[in-house]
Amino acid sequence: MRGLSADGTVMWMSGRYAGVVYAIDTRDGHLIRKIAVGTEPHGLLVWPQPGRYSLGHTGTMRRAPRPTR
Repeated sequence: MRGLSADGTVMWMSGRYAGVVYAIDTRDGHLIRKIAVGTEPHGLLVWPQPGRYSLGHTGTMRRAPRPTR
């Protein structure tokens, strides 16, 4: 499953069997970030609200982890 950020620059994809969610730059296709989320994240919905997402078709809002540098 996948979704686009509000500005269309990031595609979010769930790696169902890898237990991760990928953030991919839509301009050049490079992997921005791989986020561990637990067992089988099936389904991904991205709202146009910064820092919010939902996993598993539940509609339960979650906060994205803060980036580390």
